[in-house]
Amino acid sequence: MICVPIRQKRIDTILKKIKESEKDADLTEIWFDEINGLNEKNLQKIFSKKKRPVIYKSLGNQKKINQVLEFKPEYIDLDLKSPSTIIEMIKSKSPTTKIIISFHDFKKTPEEKELKKIIKEMQKKGADICKIATYAKNFTDSLRILSLLSQLKEQKIDAICLAMGEEGKFTRVAGHLLGNYLMYAPLDQKSKTASGQITLKELKKCHLK
Repeated sequence: MICVPIRQKRIDTILKKIKESEKDADLTEIWFDEINGLNEKNLQKIFSKKKRPVIYKSLGNQKKINQVLEFKPEYIDLDLKSPSTIIEMIKSKSPTTKIIISFHDFKKTPEEKELKKIIKEMQKKGADICKIATYAKNFTDSLRILSLLSQLKEQKIDAICLAMGEEGKFTRVAGHLLGNYLMYAPLDQKSKTASGQITLKELKKCHLK
């Protein structure tokens, strides 16, 4: 699946980008916590008009998590450091919402042993999908991430594994072939939410959809 990340503050801009994204992408990731004037009316506008699944990229604001959960988003992405109480609350309040538990390392790619330990911690917390995003200093780092992804696929664990940075771009293409649950692809260069992301147009050229 291809996911278009949408990180905007204005509701009208978000609605416009959702409409544009849904022409080619399978789902969108919306950073609800950063929306100006987030309220029930604005949330209603988004959820009534969107036609494809939405990932709520949460920044940990429990009040806003409660607001968005009222509309039963298909997915919610939480940081690994999120308290277990929040995860339990989500499962209780919106049991149909799949929980993505994510780990980011913006400076390096940990060794394989450490990555596997992180995956186990995610599973223990109740992740439906495990997400690992690290920074690749070299091609070897990218291969380590893809190796992890391949192993998780064999274990039938839904996962998103990718490497950030120029050296990590390879994972954003090859990861799809090795079983990534989804791939992130912004509408344009200005809309990138992480270094090394490939735009939707570029990804389509690779015939990955």
